[in-house]
Amino acid sequence: MDWTPIIPAAELTIGILAVIVVDLVGRGRHPWLTTGVALLALAGAAASAVLQPTLEVTDGAQTVLGVLQLDQFSVVFTVFCCVTGFVTILATVRGEAFKTPGGEFLVLILSAVLGMNLLAMSVDLVALYLAFELVSIPGYVLVAMRRADARSNEAGVKYVLFGAVSSAILLYGLSLLVGFAGGTSLAALGEAVAGGAVTTQPLWIVACVMVFAGFAFKVSAVPFHFWAPDVYAGAPASVAGFLAVASKAAGFIALIRVVGAVVGPAVPVAPDALTAFLPEGGALITIIGIAAILTMTVGNLAALRQTEIKRLLAWSSIAHAGYLLLLLTVWSEQAVAALLFYLIAYLFMNLAAFLLAGIVIRERGSGELSALRGFGRRNVGLSLAFAIVLFSLTGLPPFFGFAAKLQLFYVVFERGYVWLGVIGLVNGVISLYYYARVLSSLYFQDGESDAPVMRLSTFDAVFCTLLVVPILGLGLFWSGAWHWAQAVAEDLPLVMGVR
Repeated sequence: MDWTPIIPAAELTIGILAVIVVDLVGRGRHPWLTTGVALLALAGAAASAVLQPTLEVTDGAQTVLGVLQLDQFSVVFTVFCCVTGFVTILATVRGEAFKTPGGEFLVLILSAVLGMNLLAMSVDLVALYLAFELVSIPGYVLVAMRRADARSNEAGVKYVLFGAVSSAILLYGLSLLVGFAGGTSLAALGEAVAGGAVTTQPLWIVACVMVFAGFAFKVSAVPFHFWAPDVYAGAPASVAGFLAVASKAAGFIALIRVVGAVVGPAVPVAPDALTAFLPEGGALITIIGIAAILTMTVGNLAALRQTEIKRLLAWSSIAHAGYLLLLLTVWSEQAVAALLFYLIAYLFMNLAAFLLAGIVIRERGSGELSALRGFGRRNVGLSLAFAIVLFSLTGLPPFFGFAAKLQLFYVVFERGYVWLGVIGLVNGVISLYYYARVLSSLYFQDGESDAPVMRLSTFDAVFCTLLVVPILGLGLFWSGAWHWAQAVAEDLPLVMGVR
């Protein structure tokens, strides 16, 4: 048995134990030392994932005990989640919540990233569910860590309750899939679906609905999105960013694996695709398509009414989940490439948005849009960085968000589903308004006349620059990242674990 595929997971596990030991020995008096250990573990896991010798294996993938598969897909998401955890820890140091994160906070972040690593490699339904829970449980605690904050406590309770219900629904749905497949592996599920007999049974639709309901909670898709605005608003901005990016990416990792097994290499394009709202790809694709339309629309319309920056970003992240679900609806190799490309853009955009919001809340003492009035004149650099992130989230050129949405809608229209693309574009126009409201507060509304000019520390200035530069750089020179996403998507049969 070759155990090299789980080296990143082993490094994260060692990092968790090391943080606990260092924190106990130092009695919490050396937070920078424990922070350094956690950052080193994340950097080492990401480096190990990149250096995994996947290309030297004849079939392009390695498996451990038949349940964990190492391929380009899992490598990409391991690095993705490690980078998100790394940035979150750094942002927490300078955010509005903790000046020096404690050992328990670092252990929870590392544990969640460990779960994401295992989830990205899971080609077995039992392993996938267990990894999913390892991602979810640390998130519940992270949200409620500020025990003196009533909003944080309320957010934590809501998150746990919604999470417990969705987990039970997901588990029951997966048990039905196991029954149809006659085994727990995605390969067995794919073979059962290819036979065609299981998809004609009414219970198959029930299984698809329940499985998607469990995943929809994690990606905050309508109608399982109710927890997100309250949780994101009650949690520290850095934790909200981690949940909005890494946790949501974990949900899409699992969805890609399951959709690949159930649907196959690609959804067939129907002859009447120009007039059809949804592709003819079976029950799961129909459910995802309906959820995509509802999630985009509800997320954007609800964001129009928000007056608090973290709640606005929460509804925005719900709308972005709808855009990503569009790509699963028109399932194909190009759609997977566009989804990967969009997730990379989403990493930089949403992490930067929440973390910059954390710095603003720390300085202003409030996240209300009214507190941002005139802030553009008090701190030019921070406001400019925020404006770039918001322009990119809107999808305006020349930023990375424009390139990501360009590829997303190109794939949807190229597959022939014009109505889906039109609905997505209309939602993009709606989003212009609420992002413009934030910019209006920053630059075009008068604030306190005697408010002093705010100067960022060197750490904050460098941090903001590192977050924003990729958004602009990859927006101008995105072709290399797109070709890379296409190369990863060519591993699609291995992503599915079947065929």
